[in-house]
Amino acid sequence: MAAAIVTSHLGVLVGRRRDGNPPWTFPAGKIEPGESPEDAAVREALEETGLRVRAAELIGTRFHPRTGVRIVYVAAVLASQAEGKTRLAVDGFRGRDDCELNEVRWASLKEAGELMGDMAAAVREHLRRALSS
Repeated sequence: MAAAIVTSHLGVLVGRRRDGNPPWTFPAGKIEPGESPEDAAVREALEETGLRVRAAELIGTRFHPRTGVRIVYVAAVLASQAEGKTRLAVDGFRGRDDCELNEVRWASLKEAGELMGDMAAAVREHLRRALSS
């Protein structure tokens, strides 16, 4: 599985999962055969949020402590400044009915930490750097 850790001047992109396992997450999904983790993260961000992003770097990999699923974390940024002016510039976007996420919003580092207490250490450190500049 690949997770897009999308940051902008608005914060980090987080979503509430419909199935609640875990309750809050980053846009993420399965890596398709022949697809790189970076490409999967970019695709999943678009499918789940409607935002076009570009992969910046690999952050790290771990097995999620609650689900046991192997996740590759990919740092991503908005593909263009215009993307930041989309519907997700306002918190509370509601996902499509066929989407795994039923809410998507921007969160501060503190909020993301509260929503995802078991956030990977490498992701937390990446967010500290990305959101403090």
